[in-house]
Amino acid sequence: MRRNSLMRSMSDAFNRWAQQVVEHPHLGELFYRAIYDFESLEGADLLRFSAFMNQAFRNLEELYYLKAEGHLERRVWRGWEAAMRDFNAYPGVQAWWRSRSHWFSQEFANLIDQVHETAEAPKLYREANVDQ
Repeated sequence: MRRNSLMRSMSDAFNRWAQQVVEHPHLGELFYRAIYDFESLEGADLLRFSAFMNQAFRNLEELYYLKAEGHLERRVWRGWEAAMRDFNAYPGVQAWWRSRSHWFSQEFANLIDQVHETAEAPKLYREANVDQ
């Protein structure tokens, strides 16, 4: 029962994270722009995106440790890991991570660094046109 409640708790945390984009259109626009061009962010937009990314990576780190400690079923981790890989394929996500990876445990940072090294082309969202 504890395992199920932990998995449900993490699922709820990610749903709350994603729901922010729907409830706050400016955040959705900022997120989409930033995952492609982190370096263009300044001021409050940089702060907002950084806070949003910190929240996402804290959730991922918690999931990683739940899996490592045997509290997350392998089949459930597989889905989260696929989403983590897709999410981390974006250049803006990778740029943010390089600027803030020191906020996280070394073990988790090593995992994310490995994900970045093996990242394929971004495919989580419809890709921006080159002309944008």
